[in-house]
Amino acid sequence: ELRQIDGRIRQACAGHGQIVGVTGDAGVGKSRLVAEAIRLANLHGMTGYGGQSHSYGTNTSYLVWWGIWQAFFRLDPEAPPEEQARELEGRLAHIDPELVVRLPLLAAVTRVAIPDNELTQSFDAKLRKSSLEALLVDCLRARAKEGPLFLVLEDCHWMDPLSRDLLEATARD
Repeated sequence: ELRQIDGRIRQACAGHGQIVGVTGDAGVGKSRLVAEAIRLANLHGMTGYGGQSHSYGTNTSYLVWWGIWQAFFRLDPEAPPEEQARELEGRLAHIDPELVVRLPLLAAVTRVAIPDNELTQSFDAKLRKSSLEALLVDCLRARAKEGPLFLVLEDCHWMDPLSRDLLEATARD
């Protein structure tokens, strides 16, 4: 399994996106295998982000992604909300200034309170979801141009439906 994962990491480093799923019964060593995969990814110079689902979070939208996006945008969870929002806006502008108008959508995945603006307040739930997914994929794509990325989502069997949809959107792209 580790050789297969190493092969996938090498393909990803060559610009060919990969997805690896690790499944198995409790106690068979999944966490240890993932830890080794992370070590290999680091050896290959990949930047990694991780999140974990929890049994109590099956109805909490994007729970598995919160830590990933907070780390991706280098947010300090101890900073005041206004400062986090400014940092998030600056990081989004650095990726692409045209994305800033959709900044309020990131509140769902970063836990940063950002009030809707003139554009986002008119979004219905379906448009909000698809626009958020597209925004996040754009952010990942832009960051991947700087170097290969490694995302780890653990305990996906407890993932909420919106998190699963985001995972699928990311995987498709």
